[in-house]
Amino acid sequence: MVKKETKQKTMTKTMRCEIKYDKELYNLLSDIQYEVYRLKNKATTLAYDWQNFSYSYNERFGTYPNSKELTGQVWISGDINAILKKDHAKSVYSMTRESAVKEACDKFKNDMPQIMKGEISIARYKRDGSFPIRAKQITYLTRVSSKKYTCKLALLSREGVKERELKNGQIDVELRTGNGSNIILDRLISGEYKLSDSKIGKTKNKFYLLVAYTFTPNREILDENKIMGIDVGINVPATLAVSHDKYYRQFVGDGKEIRDFENQVIARKRRIQQSRKWAGDGSVGRGIKTRTKALDKISGKIANFKQTKNHNWSKFIIDEAVKMGCGTIQLENLTGIAEENTFLKTWTFYQLKQYITYKAEQVGIKVVEIDPSHTSARCNKCGYIHKKSNKDKWRLNQETFHCQNCNHKANADVNAARNIAMKDIEQIIKEQLEVQKKANQHALKYIAE
Repeated sequence: MVKKETKQKTMTKTMRCEIKYDKELYNLLSDIQYEVYRLKNKATTLAYDWQNFSYSYNERFGTYPNSKELTGQVWISGDINAILKKDHAKSVYSMTRESAVKEACDKFKNDMPQIMKGEISIARYKRDGSFPIRAKQITYLTRVSSKKYTCKLALLSREGVKERELKNGQIDVELRTGNGSNIILDRLISGEYKLSDSKIGKTKNKFYLLVAYTFTPNREILDENKIMGIDVGINVPATLAVSHDKYYRQFVGDGKEIRDFENQVIARKRRIQQSRKWAGDGSVGRGIKTRTKALDKISGKIANFKQTKNHNWSKFIIDEAVKMGCGTIQLENLTGIAEENTFLKTWTFYQLKQYITYKAEQVGIKVVEIDPSHTSARCNKCGYIHKKSNKDKWRLNQETFHCQNCNHKANADVNAARNIAMKDIEQIIKEQLEVQKKANQHALKYIAE
């Protein structure tokens, strides 16, 4: 048995908190967003100019110029920042300006090999992009309630403070939480988590503080040879089995709950669409935003509902894996199947898989994707693999698997999950198919004789 104890390495993750609307604050954030957008594009242009100069210098002298000797900076971003701070984004806090320039220069440097090959174009930043805010710029984080926190953000330089006739560049901000983000903020306040360099972004006319935080994952002692298999299905989103306990089974989630909720929201949306025909002037208005305001409020309900379910289910799955000592989780790769199956295509299985993967990483569980071919058709008891042509015999209904070789009956999802939980299942299936192929050839030869 191979035991492993996860290393005490740190992880950095990001979660977002809505910044409560305040007209002056939102105008300020919008102005900074615009200044940073111009700053990044200008920095990219200067980095491109430096690169052209470097190539020309190399062609003339046979060597590339030393940026430290010419500018005093190891990488040109420091010199570009010194140039831009004289005339660009002067009202923006220095840490934000420096981080934005470095971000643009580093991206240009990383993209250069592909740019030179003509595979991608030089990055151009958009007006509504995010802008960096260093951890030191976020101070006095305070809990007011589970859904309300306050902090100060250092956003303005001295010049910016004078322009706006403020006392200082630290702006009071109220944060609104949801989906468990209050737990992260509480841990940042207590010191259990460490605040990292973050960003401020805008989505659908709302600004968000994209809080980056660093923490040490929980240490668990797990066995890599103990494997949890997860079968994804229509009625039951995830069925669990483990390699070392033939009696273990867990059904996670309810597909009907998702479909019912989705149908309710869609029906409500249709009713609102129809009501627009006879809505009053105050509801109709002149602009498209006024006309679609009621629809916009429910447009994200389905996605949010699925996201919440995926968070809850993935947490349950990881907790079960840890409880059973599983150091490995095996999942089906449903890329091809999802294209054919309407439910799997609309159901966010990939999001669930993503949540399972990063939560597994926190506790040191390895996640492996396997080819789902024949995992539902294989009998987990005797190993016989059935053909699709006679599926009506071995798959009596959606819930029942009936082996035609050994007469074993089992829940179809559990049977598949147990196959998925087997080590080297792909090779086992390949070998079994070869055995059955030879047996069929021998039988045909015997009949012919």
